[in-house]
Amino acid sequence: MSLATAAQPRRRWSPEGFMAFWAKPDPLLLPGIFDVITNDIVGYWPRPIGTVRDPEPYMKVIAALLEECPDFSLKVPEHASTGDFHFIRWVATGTGPEGRFEFTGCDRVRTRDGLVCENYVFCDHPFFVRVAARL
Repeated sequence: MSLATAAQPRRRWSPEGFMAFWAKPDPLLLPGIFDVITNDIVGYWPRPIGTVRDPEPYMKVIAALLEECPDFSLKVPEHASTGDFHFIRWVATGTGPEGRFEFTGCDRVRTRDGLVCENYVFCDHPFFVRVAARL
């Protein structure tokens, strides 16, 4: 590793980056998420997924979500931040076994040093039951 590589700072997570990724998620970009999460990340996903700790299991949930619904996307009509806490209200769309769907939810993201260390996903849509079946 060169000194130039070692000196490069990690990317920082931002609501704008969240919106850009989820507007049209590309599974090929999933490894880039490791750059904006901490090694001790905790995700609180809707049941039956539940609490997921550490980067690999956290990423498996996101990968399962995109496998379940390849055209899944989020629009973010509003978000707010205060310090290390970020609140993102989103509208999800995609195609499921019954056809097109739309539902809403909210993420509460906590960052530490610009990286996501905790994410609560608030939503009660049955879509997450199908995602859990892929884990």
